[in-house]
Amino acid sequence: MLLHDEDFTIVAKYQSEFRGLVQYYLLVQDVFRFGKLQWIMETSMLKTLVGKYRTSVTKMSRKHKRIIETSEGPRSCIQVTFERDRERKPPVARFGGIPLKRQHTAVLTDAQPVMASTKRNELVHRLLAQRCEICETRMSLEVHHVRKLGNDHWRAQCREI
Repeated sequence: MLLHDEDFTIVAKYQSEFRGLVQYYLLVQDVFRFGKLQWIMETSMLKTLVGKYRTSVTKMSRKHKRIIETSEGPRSCIQVTFERDRERKPPVARFGGIPLKRQHTAVLTDAQPVMASTKRNELVHRLLAQRCEICETRMSLEVHHVRKLGNDHWRAQCREI
């Protein structure tokens, strides 16, 4: 649930999802129609922040609304900064500020996601195997934590059974 996250995280999450959609559809002729989606997502984001602080959408919008300069001219956006020590610049999370203009030179790379596979299975699958993980017997079933399998004492003890 986003209500328990920081304001910076909430705004960054909404922005990353909106930016991903817009950048995927930049080749479309009517990319300007994403303005309505931007309004819906901005309102949803503001209502999430309102639910967190129990205030109004108008007050939250006034608190975080900023005008930023882009290559296409000034754009309004919702901006939240995360305060840190004075030596480093504070990170900025912005929602909006993306020009909804068709890009004829946009490159679309649809790559299949790389699925990371691990050799460790979940406990249910390990139990359904009906096989001891140490000695590979089917007599007495034991499922062990990976950290506990480091010593050979368990292997010897399991073979004695």
